[in-house]
Amino acid sequence: MKGCCETIVVEFVVDTDRLLAETFVRNVEWLDEVGSTNDRALAISVDPLVETPYLVGADRQSAGRGRGANQWWGAEGSLMFSVVVEMSSLTLTPADWPLFSLLTGLAISETLSTFLPAANVGLKWPNDVWLEGRKVSGILIEQCERQSDRLVVGIGLNVNNSFEDAPQELKGIATSILDAAGGAVFSRTDVLITFLSRWRILTEQLARSDLNLAERWSRLCVLSGHPVKITTGNQEAVGVCTGIDADGALLLRTAFTVERHYAGTVRRLD
Repeated sequence: MKGCCETIVVEFVVDTDRLLAETFVRNVEWLDEVGSTNDRALAISVDPLVETPYLVGADRQSAGRGRGANQWWGAEGSLMFSVVVEMSSLTLTPADWPLFSLLTGLAISETLSTFLPAANVGLKWPNDVWLEGRKVSGILIEQCERQSDRLVVGIGLNVNNSFEDAPQELKGIATSILDAAGGAVFSRTDVLITFLSRWRILTEQLARSDLNLAERWSRLCVLSGHPVKITTGNQEAVGVCTGIDADGALLLRTAFTVERHYAGTVRRLD
């Protein structure tokens, strides 16, 4: 596997032939521009004859979405893609679904460590990946309405898009692999293939009940040991994060007990 100091690759397009030959995806659609890869993937996912996993990617998004009302900023050079997966084909039960976003984040973190072995990589519950203390990737998982066994997993991963060109409000909180590597340029195809390979391995381990996700995830949790506030609707909870438990809940130690949270927006208070 290529590391940050071994090669500098100027790559203008993602090699879809390699994706089909070297990964478990069965269909790839890569677009110059799209509103949202998740929206496109959701439209594809309603067709029961479509073979999955089906990957939709784009070099540019005009309306990329994050959790809630958030938008994803991704300039050219980033990886923006969504994968339609059929959960029963992955031998995952509905009980496994809450762990799937956390597993995906772990696969991204392991991908980053492959290309930047000395970098500080972290996970922020429930769906963000950090690199050197800043957000480098986000995950958005949505369920297909008419094919309830299918999920669309949307991922934005900053690869070769420098945040010197980002909106001002993002410069202090987000980064890219290129920025963390001091300007080295990476093959987006190599990064994507590495992620898909790690993702499949972790998914197979989860299906065999052989992943130990809570321990592996908690070691990378950027919230552990820090005071945090979790907001869910109109409710707020404040305490010290102690990691996650076996079913993916965030553990929050308050003055009286340890609470388990399954959803919400989390903000570190230090």
